[in-house]
Amino acid sequence: MAALYLVGVQVEERTSVLAEDFTVKLSAYNELTRDIRDAGIGIKHLVLLDNKIFIDHSDIELFLRRFGHELRGMRHSPAGRFTRNTVTVRGVDVAWYSLVKEQDQ
Repeated sequence: MAALYLVGVQVEERTSVLAEDFTVKLSAYNELTRDIRDAGIGIKHLVLLDNKIFIDHSDIELFLRRFGHELRGMRHSPAGRFTRNTVTVRGVDVAWYSLVKEQDQ
């Protein structure tokens, strides 16, 4: 009989104020938020519990110039008519939305 192996889906842990490393994560989150603002990049939303910073789509080039050497793990996921683009910088996810590109026919 064939064996069935199930591979667990990786689920991102949400930040908890009760976690031992909360102050370290909060410090990294706040520092990156300040650095993004100091670079002149527009922040759309701050979601501390998900460890995410959403930036303005019009500032992507500036973001990549300023933080490109720190980018880790680029991901794309569909969100209706948009694509949510996410990269990790200093352990914090930075995300922005772009329109879904339709294929040429």
